[in-house]
Amino acid sequence: MKPGYHGILRLFPNASPDLLARNTGTPAIVERSPVDEPLAKEEIQRPTGGRVLVRVESVRKRLLDEDNLCEKYHVDLLRYAGVISGDEADKTKIETSQRKAQKGEEEKIIITVKSCPTPKPRQPIA
Repeated sequence: MKPGYHGILRLFPNASPDLLARNTGTPAIVERSPVDEPLAKEEIQRPTGGRVLVRVESVRKRLLDEDNLCEKYHVDLLRYAGVISGDEADKTKIETSQRKAQKGEEEKIIITVKSCPTPKPRQPIA
């Protein structure tokens, strides 16, 4: 009797012999990753401590409404990956734009992260 035969038969009591033959063999061995540690000993790119400018440009065949570009998702991914330290207004300036794809150009999202000078506090008007 093949391994897993009773489990399949319990779930599918009226299973055909063909179904049992196909689903009760030994499972395939999934290819394993040769290493499970980072390739480099130290970080190559560290997040900047200052203010950053994040530009999210969407290249689309059909243009969307500006509020449907979902820049928050991409900025959160940058934050989770450690590229930026946070998405608070005093740490990050976010700009979104979109353009129509040229003929034959595939749709994509271009994300640019640059250092940005910290804005100077405004002086109250006397």
